[in-house]
Amino acid sequence: MRLQDQQLARQLMRLRSDIHKLKIEQTCHLHQRMLNDATYELEERDELADLFCDLPLVSSFSLSAPLKLIGVTKMNINSRRFSLC
Repeated sequence: MRLQDQQLARQLMRLRSDIHKLKIEQTCHLHQRMLNDATYELEERDELADLFCDLPLVSSFSLSAPLKLIGVTKMNINSRRFSLC
């Protein structure tokens, strides 16, 4: 009986660890997608600025909406004080 309890406890701990790893991977993937979107927006804005001279100047450090929603600020990006995971 004790051996079964120990085996079940190990199995539950492994499952818990696997679930935790999956959550971390999902979060990292989501954050990477948001960073890619922000980068794409900045590149697109730069390309449009090259095409049209009369566009109003926009700060190159402005953030996309998804990054603002998770609390990444201009200061965080400039000083690289945020992590992907």
